[in-house]
Amino acid sequence: METNFTSSSLRTLFAAFIFAFFSLNLAGQTTHRVAVTDFAFTPSQLTITAGDKVVWTNTGAMGHNVNGTKATFPSNPESFGNDVGLNWTYEFVFNTAGTYDYHCDPHLTGMKGKAIVSPKSAEPLKLTVNFTAMNPHIGQTLWLAVIDKATMMEIGRVKTTASQTFSIEVPGIEVGKSYWVNFFADHNKNGVYNTPPTDHAWQRSLDNVTGNSIIDFVHNTTFTNIDWKTKLTLRFTAMTPHVSQKLTLFVRDKMGMDMDNVVVASVAGPNFDVLSWAIKPGMSYNLDFYADHNKNGVYNAPPADHAWRISLDNVKSDTIVSFVHNTAFTDIFLPTVAKNPDKVDNIRLYPNPASNYIELKLPVNYEKVSSLKVYSIAGTLIHQKVFSGNAEYLRYDLSNFRSGIYFMEINAGSKRDILKFVKQ
Repeated sequence: METNFTSSSLRTLFAAFIFAFFSLNLAGQTTHRVAVTDFAFTPSQLTITAGDKVVWTNTGAMGHNVNGTKATFPSNPESFGNDVGLNWTYEFVFNTAGTYDYHCDPHLTGMKGKAIVSPKSAEPLKLTVNFTAMNPHIGQTLWLAVIDKATMMEIGRVKTTASQTFSIEVPGIEVGKSYWVNFFADHNKNGVYNTPPTDHAWQRSLDNVTGNSIIDFVHNTTFTNIDWKTKLTLRFTAMTPHVSQKLTLFVRDKMGMDMDNVVVASVAGPNFDVLSWAIKPGMSYNLDFYADHNKNGVYNAPPADHAWRISLDNVKSDTIVSFVHNTAFTDIFLPTVAKNPDKVDNIRLYPNPASNYIELKLPVNYEKVSSLKVYSIAGTLIHQKVFSGNAEYLRYDLSNFRSGIYFMEINAGSKRDILKFVKQ
């Protein structure tokens, strides 16, 4: 059977082809195509990015145009459009973000279109470090970190295996800022940083960034002790009950002393990371953290707030700890005793609650107290007092303290006790 194609059917097929082309190529394209047929723009609505180009092609039997002028649509960020005619192609680059309306003048009641233009995402600037002549370290692990000089915060860290010639890229540098670029080769292959010459370490300076930056490094023996920090990543998942709440992490040694305190002002989503550079190889820690579930701005024992403890033992190197939300809570500020727990009941603070002062009552066989420290409920050191002899009276003036819950740390020889008190 022979099939005859009329000019009208050919135009319809061509329009279908244009639409299929658009549908298959929209994602990731900078050129978007719209078929202009009788009484329709296809597609009638586009979502594009600033800087993208839109091409309209009129294949209809009637005269059409594109009118997106500000005179017709005052809310359009800028004007665009062409004259009424047949068999035309018109293109326009949308450089300004916003919503654009347009129509065909002869058929304005039903032939309408819209372009939604999103701001163009800025490409993050990156630092490239090119290594050459690295023969002494072929096959060894090389670490590199980029540190903001103003804040001393690390913006990126890369681990790779060294070859004779290689490059490392770190995204995230910003115009106008300056950075330290620290790197070392694990020359003794023990998996951790050791000061030179045991490991080979260097430091370079990147000042007043103006754009993508390059550092060319040729191996040498002018080493720098870069005081490399071991990185802890606490990886949270399923934290949906605490989205928009404050979360605080305390990195504490096994004696209970705070090594770091990291605050997430508002949890943005159920899955996120919290970082710390306070851990050290060979050491052990408690990772104590809580979500301010009742949103009163201070810590309250569970279940009012949700708190947990994870034991991190014998750190090797950079460490990732995964945590999935659960209801096995821990009171992370429960008073503890480092030694002689059977004697803790003989130590007390009086009066408690207290108003203007509080006294420490000790058993007669207690070791000589060397110092007292007072911490806030958040674990911040508020005040400390050093004692030179037993004659000094163990009284603390609280008149300048705000009302709330505090912890007193008593240090006496090898003993360390912690007691909780309330200031009214």
